[in-house]
Amino acid sequence: MVRLLIQFASTVLLAVCSGVAALCASRIWRATTKGKLFSRLRAALVLLCVAGIVLTVKVAAAVVLAASSWTLVEDKAVMQLPMLLIPAAAIVWISLPAARAIRARAARASKEPLALQDRMAAASPRWVFPIQAWFAGSLLSVIQQFFIAKWPLPIAAVLAIWAVFAAILCLLWIRQQSRYNRLAATGSPASGKWAARALRRGGVALTLVLAVAVWFTLGAQASRVPDRLNMAGHEHAHAGGIAASPSVSVADLTGPKTGKPDRSFTLEARKTTVTLPSGEKKEAWTFDGQLPGPELRVKQGELVEVTLINRDVEAGVTIHWHGVDVPNAEDGVAGMTQDAVMPQGKHVYRFVADQAGTFWYHSHQQSSKQVRMGLYGVFIVEPNTAPPSNTVDLTVVLHDWQTENGTNITLGELNRLQRKEVKPGSPVRLRLVNAGNLLAPIYMAGVPFQVSAIDGTDIHEPAPLTDNRLDLAAGGRIDVTFTMPDTPVGVSRQPGPFTKDGNVLVFSPSNEGLPPDAVGGPAFDPTFYGKPAKTEFGPDTRYDREYKLVFDNRLGFYNGQFTFVQTINGRVFPDAPMFAVREGELVKMTLVNRGFEDHPMHLHGHHIQVLSRNGKAATGSPWIADTLNVAPGETYEVAFKADNPGIWMDHCHNLDHAAAGMSAHLAYEGVYSPYEIGSATVNLPE
Repeated sequence: MVRLLIQFASTVLLAVCSGVAALCASRIWRATTKGKLFSRLRAALVLLCVAGIVLTVKVAAAVVLAASSWTLVEDKAVMQLPMLLIPAAAIVWISLPAARAIRARAARASKEPLALQDRMAAASPRWVFPIQAWFAGSLLSVIQQFFIAKWPLPIAAVLAIWAVFAAILCLLWIRQQSRYNRLAATGSPASGKWAARALRRGGVALTLVLAVAVWFTLGAQASRVPDRLNMAGHEHAHAGGIAASPSVSVADLTGPKTGKPDRSFTLEARKTTVTLPSGEKKEAWTFDGQLPGPELRVKQGELVEVTLINRDVEAGVTIHWHGVDVPNAEDGVAGMTQDAVMPQGKHVYRFVADQAGTFWYHSHQQSSKQVRMGLYGVFIVEPNTAPPSNTVDLTVVLHDWQTENGTNITLGELNRLQRKEVKPGSPVRLRLVNAGNLLAPIYMAGVPFQVSAIDGTDIHEPAPLTDNRLDLAAGGRIDVTFTMPDTPVGVSRQPGPFTKDGNVLVFSPSNEGLPPDAVGGPAFDPTFYGKPAKTEFGPDTRYDREYKLVFDNRLGFYNGQFTFVQTINGRVFPDAPMFAVREGELVKMTLVNRGFEDHPMHLHGHHIQVLSRNGKAATGSPWIADTLNVAPGETYEVAFKADNPGIWMDHCHNLDHAAAGMSAHLAYEGVYSPYEIGSATVNLPE
């Protein structure tokens, strides 16, 4: 994160410093006395030195990033650095010696009029042009940083940037040479009539304004998502070389259609008014009027049937079973695996709960809004082997409410001290679920603990932890286990003391007392945690397909709006890639985050195994997840087996990012979706 921020900040700062230096250098020749020439030249040289330091920092940061992953700096190495280093070298070899010669003829505080010879030297393109070229390269680097975030890097974009750079250099040289020739011919610094200069500058400004207006209009129109679109049929639907004729509908990839379910539930989506601890009343959209929705508990291997009824949520709802590898038709994605359930409608989900673990469910219709409004709940699959009878099994859901008074951060209940009486010696399993959009730090205090499961998959031989901070990905889950001591144990979302009016959870033998302060220790790293165990993937595994997903930010348009766009391989939905696979294939993916925000990536219908993080192989317990937080500057290698046919979303679970188009898809050969999305349909899945 820090290295990426240094890259970003140095690019902007370099443009500012080199721009002011170029302005000073280009105006030195207008000085009326040798003293003014000296002071202006000194200011330009100081700015050049500052810009040189900034460039050195930028290059160093790029080298460090490249050592981690070439992909992190590929665009900067090909476009930015050459446009900066070549003019910088020209400044060192040409401009600085010329500047020293000019300075030697100037007096520090002399009021002596500037001689024509000195003025000619100060106006010489030989010394001014490299500085102007440096500014041009810095300015184009800023444009590339903010507006061009493509991977793989398009040759056309590279050639276009370099063509623009060359054109700007030609114009700058012509302008500076013309100025020099005019000075040589007239001997005067005057550059023509004031009215003519103003007219030229006004014409240039008007041209720029018109160009920006045309770009803005055409860009907004081109970015609009069609009113009706098949999510499985967009431009990049066959990335990976598979183009077989579709023969299987996702609507046919259902769970068991017959047989009496072992567990049946009915969930009603409805509008409800909730009262926050502040006293503020807020409309919530809930399942069964509860916030979170009802906790659904089943046994491993049971046939589960859930009937969804929509009472009054006008936009329609669905239920996505987050982390549960259900058959494709049961996945609950509006416009992909079903149509949204409109008011007074219903939909039945049927699937076998094959994997024990902690999961959750939420609407996947307008999910960025509906999850925030409260349409989510917890789904627990208990193992067939029962834990000890005195085990305390508690689920805590993290969620952030946006209110008139700001953000209410919740840990289970809304902003209040929560107590749980637990007898000393009792085993405790704490299931933490992050239903928010951002990475959630969790602090434990008062007891050694273990991370026993991540995203529903058990850790093999977990080791005790004490002060480690648990960073829980948006959409992710962590199961923490410990044995209750004789003293209080605390769970908090921030380090520091536990207070009676804080948003904390306290376990104690007598419902009294507070635990010791939460310590902000090192972050828990699953890469090296636990003991290795045999899995399908190892160092010698041969993969049938390999894909790379590069996450980035840029300014641009999405669905008619100018915004800060979050991209996958430089694209947003519906132009984001669709990765094609065949059933039974082993697939390896490399995830690279070149942006400035976390991206908790969630692949529906599958679990991934983390092979490496930032070039270091995962050597602990197999790290198997369905939601992986890729922080800025991080690179992960992950693998999965294509064993669940269908068309699956692979999107950022910061749902605001997904709503802005950060969503790709995984498509199996021969599978198609009969559903559509868009404003002309009922489906808005995000």
